[in-house]
Amino acid sequence: MNNKIIADTFRWLFIGLLICFGISYFTSIDQRTMIMVYGAFGGKAIYVYLILEIVLCIVLSLCITKLKPIMATTLYILYTALTGLSLSGIFLVYTSSSIAMVFLATAVIFGIFAFIGKTTNIDLSKWSVYLFIALLAIIVLEVINIFLMNNTLDIILCIVVIILFAAYTAYDINRLVHSDYDFPNKGIFFAFQLFLDFVNIFIKLLRLFGKRND
Repeated sequence: MNNKIIADTFRWLFIGLLICFGISYFTSIDQRTMIMVYGAFGGKAIYVYLILEIVLCIVLSLCITKLKPIMATTLYILYTALTGLSLSGIFLVYTSSSIAMVFLATAVIFGIFAFIGKTTNIDLSKWSVYLFIALLAIIVLEVINIFLMNNTLDIILCIVVIILFAAYTAYDINRLVHSDYDFPNKGIFFAFQLFLDFVNIFIKLLRLFGKRND
C-alpha cells in the first residue's frame, strides 16, 4: 500500500509542478496574457492571487482529508495554477537560464532530503512542533523586513527558509513512508505538502542566485 501511495504522491507532485511552471512560463512569453493576468482587478491582481493562494492553502491544509476526492483534486490543481500565475513575473525579472539552473538545484536539494527522509531510522515526527515554530518565526521576520528592507536580513532569511523547507521535505517524506494508516486523499495531501516544500526552496534559491535580466 505504501508503494502505491508514494507513487500516487509523486505523480500528483509532478502534475502540480508541471501546471505551476507551465502556466508561469507560457503566461510570461505572451504580452497580452501578462497584461490580462496582472491588469485584472484594477491592477491589483497579484494581491488577489496571493489572497486566494493563502485561502486555498489553509483549506487544503485543514480540510483536504475530509473533502471528496474530486474536490480535493480540483482545489490542488487550482492552487498550483494560482502559484504559477503568481510566479510568472520571475521570467521577466530573471534570465531563463538562471531559472532553469535554480530549478535543477532545487530538484537536487529536494531529492537529497527526500532520500534522507525515506531512508533514515530517526523518528522525524518529533520535528513537527520545532519546524512549525521556526516557520512562524520566519513569517514574522519576513513581514517585519518588508518595512525594514534590510538586505542582510533578507539574505539570512532566504538561507534559513531553504534549510527549513529542506528539513520539511525530509519530514514530509518520512511521514509519507512510515504512515501506517490510510485516509482519504492521502496522495493529494502529501503531494500538496511536498509542492509547498519545493516551491519555497526554489523561490529563495532564485532570490539568492538568480541572474537578473538587463
